[in-house]
Amino acid sequence: MNAQKEIIKSLDKVFTELDVDYTSRQQKWAKERKQALIDFKKSDEYKKYTYGDAWAKYEKMWAICGGKTWFAVLNGNNDVGIEKFVEKNCNAVITKRNASIAKKLEKAEVTEVVENTISKTSDGFHGFFKVQTNKGPKQIEIETILVGGYNIQCLHVRTLVKVRK
Repeated sequence: MNAQKEIIKSLDKVFTELDVDYTSRQQKWAKERKQALIDFKKSDEYKKYTYGDAWAKYEKMWAICGGKTWFAVLNGNNDVGIEKFVEKNCNAVITKRNASIAKKLEKAEVTEVVENTISKTSDGFHGFFKVQTNKGPKQIEIETILVGGYNIQCLHVRTLVKVRK
């Protein structure tokens, strides 16, 4: 087994748990945003918007939903449709993350894993690898962090990969 595959394999268990948790959090977030949209549409504030204020009303609904795309998903789907959209979206993020890690490992020309440490953190994990490459010893850090903001962008996991000498 080559070194890149060894690193990916050692991360598999951590990623599996992280990915299940990530998808679950996204499902919860989407359901909460849908309920917030329903509540807003029933509110006195919503009723105060006049025909001429339609743009402001939609800007408020987009903010509640986390953007225009999420508004379209949450406003136009039942719970099953939302769950399928969230799952598809999460799978796309996971696939992109894995491809990014593989690309960086390939670029670093890792030939051997000398030492590795993986620890869970409050928002994911931190992996540290001492590796041998075609250009000498290097260190690889793979870390996940939670990013996002209230009513602007949904909270999501970002994976950082750093290759150092």
